[in-house]
Amino acid sequence: MSRPRKSSHIREKLISEGTELLKLKGYHGTGIKEILDRVNVPKGSFYNFFESKEKYVSEIIENYNIELLKEIDNFLEKSTKNPLEKIINAYSYVIKEIENTGLTGCLVGNLAAELGDSSKECLFQMQNGVKLWKSRFVNLFEQAREENLLRKDISAENMADIFWNAWQGGLLRMKIEGNTSQLQMMLENLLNILFRV
Repeated sequence: MSRPRKSSHIREKLISEGTELLKLKGYHGTGIKEILDRVNVPKGSFYNFFESKEKYVSEIIENYNIELLKEIDNFLEKSTKNPLEKIINAYSYVIKEIENTGLTGCLVGNLAAELGDSSKECLFQMQNGVKLWKSRFVNLFEQAREENLLRKDISAENMADIFWNAWQGGLLRMKIEGNTSQLQMMLENLLNILFRV
């Protein structure tokens, strides 16, 4: 069988299918053959695009972060609400998306729990994703503090860290319990009660 020429279309399909399978089955539960069967390309062509499974997954994480942050940026830019309402509305939107697409959780959080630091390339992309997310939300938390919407005895950076950690914990509870009630409770309690002035 002749090897297909490299094409961005095939590469995009490999990234897209890999993202879905990794969210459902995790790193160790996702085989390259299953992805290739879904995209309908021979095994040899995979290595035209990616050096290894680890490199492939690290690119998937990078792409996932870019696409997710692009969506969040678009949402935030269109909003005319105050900074606190922007955060609440953005995450309420994410919860609705999770409910509509299945309770698979966050790809970065899922892989972090499974891989830890066993893959340096994947770890770098996961850390970079958190850093990029945090750069946006620290600014929103800071603006909310300046507008006296949130308490001043916790820094905006600490608020962003606490929020991220609580969100990831909520995603784990969601997978255990099969619904998003923990995410909604976390959002309400953290932003409307615990962080409020």
